[in-house]
Amino acid sequence: MADKLPGLMEALRSRRALGLWQKTAAKGGNMSSDQLADLAPVARQVARHAQGLAEAADRRLLGPRLGQDGIARPPQCDWAWRATPWATAMHPTAIAGAEGGTQLGEGIRLFHDCPLSEITLRQSRTTDPQAKAPFVLTLDALGFQGSFLSLAMDLPPEGGGTLQRSHIVILSTHLRMERQAEIFARLNIRQGPNVEQLVSELLPGERPDSPVSAEFDLGFHDIKPAKLENAWIDLIFEKPAMNMVRIEDVTVTRRPRADI
Repeated sequence: MADKLPGLMEALRSRRALGLWQKTAAKGGNMSSDQLADLAPVARQVARHAQGLAEAADRRLLGPRLGQDGIARPPQCDWAWRATPWATAMHPTAIAGAEGGTQLGEGIRLFHDCPLSEITLRQSRTTDPQAKAPFVLTLDALGFQGSFLSLAMDLPPEGGGTLQRSHIVILSTHLRMERQAEIFARLNIRQGPNVEQLVSELLPGERPDSPVSAEFDLGFHDIKPAKLENAWIDLIFEKPAMNMVRIEDVTVTRRPRADI
């Protein structure tokens, strides 16, 4: 693989290959249905793999120091992850009038039931030299007449797909709000047709600049690894109307629980 890598990189950076895709995209509106049907699956595969490579590069290269993710790991931590909007660049970087189900990145969606289109999301590069995450996500809700607003974050298979009763899952976030409001975290674990749900309020740290966190002790729940399909975390905002939340980081870590 090492011998083939220089040639692969040269091919991926080829102006000819980029030019062909640019010309094909420009002609898309004039192509026949048969041509579009043939090319669309290939275009989606290329876009998906290219986005995956770009996200991997962002996670590796945009940390506080080259090659470091800056995630605070608890003792004996066996898995750590930073959610996509705080680790990789969003496209587009701003979403106005965000509807329920709006995707913010791979496996990250905004959900709400508000009939008004007065919710804005904006990603920006951090300007704090002490920040651990390279990006900040700002959520601004003006008029809000719905009953819920949440960010749903799919956990990667290597973390969410290997949960056991011997684990404690910790969600940690740095955030600032225009006005104080309750925020809850809910860990959802799908096991066949059933979904186990664990809810915890985000509790502030000892200092104003400390992260707020929620812990989920799986030892008290019926986790069946053989039936486990996937897991995700909902970050739920209570009464978000007329409030702006600047979320500076969201990380999830996992450690073994103490034997009793």
